[in-house]
Amino acid sequence: MCRIFAVRASAPISVRPAFDGLRKLAVEHKDGWGVAAFSQSGRRIETGVLSAESCTRFDALGDLTTQAMLVHIRLASVGTVHERNTHPFAAGPWVFMHNGTLKNFEKARARFEAEIAPALRQELKGETDSERCFALFRTYLEDRTGLEDVVAALTRVFRTAEKICDDDSAGKRSAMNFLVSDGVRVFATRRDRSLFTLSRPNLAAIASAELLPDPSWREVPDDTIVTIDEDLHLDTRPIA
Repeated sequence: MCRIFAVRASAPISVRPAFDGLRKLAVEHKDGWGVAAFSQSGRRIETGVLSAESCTRFDALGDLTTQAMLVHIRLASVGTVHERNTHPFAAGPWVFMHNGTLKNFEKARARFEAEIAPALRQELKGETDSERCFALFRTYLEDRTGLEDVVAALTRVFRTAEKICDDDSAGKRSAMNFLVSDGVRVFATRRDRSLFTLSRPNLAAIASAELLPDPSWREVPDDTIVTIDEDLHLDTRPIA
């Protein structure tokens, strides 16, 4: 289990309250962290394998002001505690994070990897189910970039993982809170891990917990996809 946070704003904002909250959560989610910050000069990604609770480098990133940022703190399930397994995973314009675990993944690994485009399979660096979900997302998306194309690709990853990894007879499902962004738009799914949204005229956020001081947070229902578009419009819909 992990924790995720994403924010988009019309003007640079302080993320210090979110970082302070994430550092507290890192007492449990202690197996590394990753930050993707976006600005007019480009994308900055930093990761570490120390607990975010005690990592001074992570804490320093909380002093940034930003219009777009994604943060992940990890509790390892599949894959060792190593930089190669630390979220976010990035390729092209996309960054990807996952809070959850695909059920029966070791047993289903070969079948799951067979769905990934061969060229993208060769790019895999770590052992996690999450990195493979990102590769499958890129397989399905190809070179399309439209909002509905991204929604369709992420939905297809969700359903493919469900089909390959889940055993209905056991009564437990794969946990699939996926989060993907190009720095302008943000997309997230919720299944069996906490997820909340915040929407204001000048800001939209998605997070595992209510990390910014605001009474307007709303819990996302299970089996839902959330989108934040380039105009900061936040939308939720059932996963098709």
